[in-house]
Amino acid sequence: RSPLPLRCALPTVGSLAGGRQGSISRDDFVARDKTRDKRKARRARARRQRSGSLNWVLVVVAVALVATVVVAVKHRGAASEDAAAQQTVKPRPVSDAVMKDFESIPAATWSAVGTVDATPPVFVGDSLAAGGKPVVLYIGAGYCPYCAAARWSMIASLSRFGTFSGLTLEESSSVDVFPNTPTFSFYGGHYTSQYIELETVELASSVIVGNHYQALEKPTAAQQALLDKYDAPPYLAKAFAGGIPFILVGGRYMWSGSPFSPEVLAHHSQADIAATLPTGSGSAAQLILANGNQFTAAICAVDGNQPAEVCSDPTIRRAMAALPHKVP
Repeated sequence: RSPLPLRCALPTVGSLAGGRQGSISRDDFVARDKTRDKRKARRARARRQRSGSLNWVLVVVAVALVATVVVAVKHRGAASEDAAAQQTVKPRPVSDAVMKDFESIPAATWSAVGTVDATPPVFVGDSLAAGGKPVVLYIGAGYCPYCAAARWSMIASLSRFGTFSGLTLEESSSVDVFPNTPTFSFYGGHYTSQYIELETVELASSVIVGNHYQALEKPTAAQQALLDKYDAPPYLAKAFAGGIPFILVGGRYMWSGSPFSPEVLAHHSQADIAATLPTGSGSAAQLILANGNQFTAAICAVDGNQPAEVCSDPTIRRAMAALPHKVP
């Protein structure tokens, strides 16, 4: 088993006056010159004022034009990025055949795989319910390869308690470790169960927009509080706090990190891997199902052992007995 944690980090004009008529003395010339000089000075000041006003008007207009252009460019750039992201993130529905592979894993296959190499949860000793049913909370992101691995076991296990619809195909980031890990996205999907409530938060996709991954969903205040409380000491080492994936079952059991290394999923399609689940053949299927059994045991422990055909299975009963019961 790969050691934990396998986690991902958690995103500017005067008028000219005429002289008097009659004889003109020297004093008159002097007075006239003074008057003319004053008029010239006034006209010069007026021109300077008009020129200054015009310059300010031109400056203001220029600034306004520049601001308009900048805003337009930014808006156009943002719109282009959003449009590019939307064009890139075209939902790819999961085929009926792939979903059938998850939903039709025989009990014999589950039992044969058992929980060998499964990653046990951390006991947090609380409770979390909605509508009278325990809540399974998942917080992750499309770019995260460890979230990619965790979803496989989650979907396999949760298909024993209810039905998914609207899931889409996803690959983890192409520029992160374990690039392009094949997986699924909970974003836009739905889950129906009479036994549990599923809450999923996909923080971002795997699509790069500008210098960040495209944002998708935000946790509610209550979900964020749970993440802050349990994704930290004493439930895990301080150095590993604040990462994803984060999985909380009924407020009692937590997985903080991937249950297995995404490496076993590399170079395969979702359809190829899913096709191995009903028989449990191959290392990927073995790890997915082993951790799915562990996840199943945690759900049975908080939902009153329902449904009986799942929770009464000897493999699940043994896994439930081995679940931790103390806060680390």
